[in-house]
Amino acid sequence: MRYRILGRTGMRVSVLGCGTNALAGVSQEQANIVLNYAIDKGINVFETGSKRTYGIIEEMVGNAISDRRDEVWLFNKSVELTAKEILRDVDQSLASLRTDHIDLYQLGNIRFPHQLERCLAPNGALQGLIRAQRQGKVTFIGITSHAPDILMKALEAYPFDNVQFLLNMANPYAIEEVIPYAKRMGIGTVSMQPTGHGFLKPAGKAFRFSFCSGVDIVLSGMYSMGTIDENVAYANPEPSEGEWEGLFREMRELPSTGCRQCGACMPCPQEIGIPTIMTFIHYRAKYGLLPQGERSFGEQAKRASLCDECGECQRRCPYGLSIIPIVKMAAKAV
Repeated sequence: MRYRILGRTGMRVSVLGCGTNALAGVSQEQANIVLNYAIDKGINVFETGSKRTYGIIEEMVGNAISDRRDEVWLFNKSVELTAKEILRDVDQSLASLRTDHIDLYQLGNIRFPHQLERCLAPNGALQGLIRAQRQGKVTFIGITSHAPDILMKALEAYPFDNVQFLLNMANPYAIEEVIPYAKRMGIGTVSMQPTGHGFLKPAGKAFRFSFCSGVDIVLSGMYSMGTIDENVAYANPEPSEGEWEGLFREMRELPSTGCRQCGACMPCPQEIGIPTIMTFIHYRAKYGLLPQGERSFGEQAKRASLCDECGECQRRCPYGLSIIPIVKMAAKAV
């Protein structure tokens, strides 16, 4: 396993982190096997989320690896916007994870400006995390989002220790500003969804794109010993400049719809999964998708024929994207 220092935190972290939401639906016995195997393979970063939002997964993590606490870094997050609510989540997470502190706690999935404003306001979630940090419950504070513009506003407003974002060949927008800014400021960088939730193929190329991008940690959901072995293999060797140049060129040559998967366009009156279509339509045309991605895209593309061009999605899109023509294109793609 390769390791890096996470920004200015000083934490020596594995370049591959375990996103534990993939354990949803597995037994505690299986979780014990998978998480301990991950540690044995050199993975020392485990990311989960508050129980109120993400269910019992953090309890499963606590049950599985609390006796190896000194070998791992625990990352957590909450989608709550107020100090009172996020402090409640912090205390719940400490109990669930069977620990007296969480190494990195993050404002989770901040999608829209009004959410960020509430988090940063007096008695907002950020003040709650600062309070938890002073109490020794949280060591470092970060923020997660799918929207690079939201993250840039956040990083310019407060010296977060870490920033976590969506990054893959179908959604590469964090490369433009977020990663360079974070590197200049000593902010840790964590990317998620290297294969777009198991959509992008070939998986190896998708993973290597994220590993070559310069981020400190690539988070990936791992639910079996087999997926751990595959992901660990993708994490090596150290990226070369030539490898990154080739992958970057391929990404630039891929047509883009501009969708950041913020979800503002949803719900669609016709129940069309617009973000799925917008994100993967061009990648699918060039490379194809893994079976899971093909099924999901196919389902939404079939629903795309129901689009009545009401325009509600385009009115809500904060990026002013022309969504309807892409939806119509998808309807003809299956």
